[in-house]
Amino acid sequence: MKQKNIFIIILDSIRADKFFGENSASKIPNIERLIENGIYFENTTSPSDGTLLGWAGIFTGHYPFRTGISLGGFSKINKNIPTLFDLLKKEEYNFYGHLPEVASKIGLFPKFENKNIFFNKYTNFEDGLGEEIISEFSDLKSPWCYILHSYDMHFPIKLAEKFDQEKYGKTKYERVMASIDYWLGKILDSVNLDETLLIITSDHGTHINELLIDDESLDIEKDQMLNSVAPKIGKIIPDKLLPLKSKVFFALEKKRKKQKEKNISNLNLKPHQVRQVMFQRGDLDKFLYDENVHVPLLIVDSKLPKNTRVRTLARSVDISPTVLDIIDSKHKLEKIDGNTLIPEINGDEVDEKFGFIENTPLIQKKANLVIGIRTKKWKYFRDREDPSQRVYLFNLEIDGFEENNIANSRPDIVEKMEKYISKINYETRSESVIPDKKESKIIKDELRKLGYD
Repeated sequence: MKQKNIFIIILDSIRADKFFGENSASKIPNIERLIENGIYFENTTSPSDGTLLGWAGIFTGHYPFRTGISLGGFSKINKNIPTLFDLLKKEEYNFYGHLPEVASKIGLFPKFENKNIFFNKYTNFEDGLGEEIISEFSDLKSPWCYILHSYDMHFPIKLAEKFDQEKYGKTKYERVMASIDYWLGKILDSVNLDETLLIITSDHGTHINELLIDDESLDIEKDQMLNSVAPKIGKIIPDKLLPLKSKVFFALEKKRKKQKEKNISNLNLKPHQVRQVMFQRGDLDKFLYDENVHVPLLIVDSKLPKNTRVRTLARSVDISPTVLDIIDSKHKLEKIDGNTLIPEINGDEVDEKFGFIENTPLIQKKANLVIGIRTKKWKYFRDREDPSQRVYLFNLEIDGFEENNIANSRPDIVEKMEKYISKINYETRSESVIPDKKESKIIKDELRKLGYD
């Protein structure tokens, strides 16, 4: 029997509420058509709020802390951990893709057959990447696995002029969603979906600094200069000046936050709106609200049900085992955190799942990180080092915007969430394992080029 091709599309920084549902508000006919022809998992959680840890979860089936990607500092994936690509290679798959340059440094991805796989700058579909991808599909050797990571929504958002119109959405985020949808349609027109398993998801979500007030877009930060120049500075600054660059960056972040506080002082904003517009990448106090980790997950395959919504919890770590089951692989990822989603697809009753979530650390400074648990109903997170500090619990069924922290009034649920954390045997490994300094520097340098600090 002919083996299914596999097309996995990761849309950087795309939130579930902006991908599908009443809050999406974008002109996204292609995504809507795909959802009508596939299975959409409404409650999918990423294991982290950052790309590298998100990738680790998707392609190993393990929570990132088990993979070696973050050992008190960024590092390569542990080479002894099997990945989806290792098993697909045994099935004689050929690999193709387009990913940001940092993907080539972490030891996760396979050897690709196409050229110009890794882009080292902000390359969007409109920059020629979309047409390049389309041109490649006529030459792919089956069975193939194509991995595409779109940076179109990655900060600083670069919106093509032809999509900067109100008909594509009220906010810049919505208009970029429309442009992504346009290119997804063009790319998938070149793919035989009868012979292809299609997965569309995101590595993590993001905060959106724009607000809709009385149906009008309000951009709290019209001047995006700092975000725009950060990647350029990150590429050229010598190592010996990095401490100075970091000091300047955080000083500017502090000034920027004060200006934003002034800009919203006369606005009657709800708590979640204040949280959105006040968020900055350089914040040292980290959180894990759903805007960070609630991601879309869409599976389209000719032999699976169509127009199906799954409301039980799904996790990014479930993607790889599900792919292997759909293609009827004789190889399986063993002793992983993820589970196949086939029972949910078939409408079977499943036990309540939980998803472990963790922050991605900053590069230059020690941040106050949190870890937590997401179920279909509950969101829980607290300080990574001290379970008694910065404890947050939300009932997502009645508090979707996570504005009412009920940790003090529901100690029973807090205790249950802590038991989940104990069950997965979470450990930071920062003391027991020392990351390779050379490898860590290579990865950090690539992240700096992208404007991270």
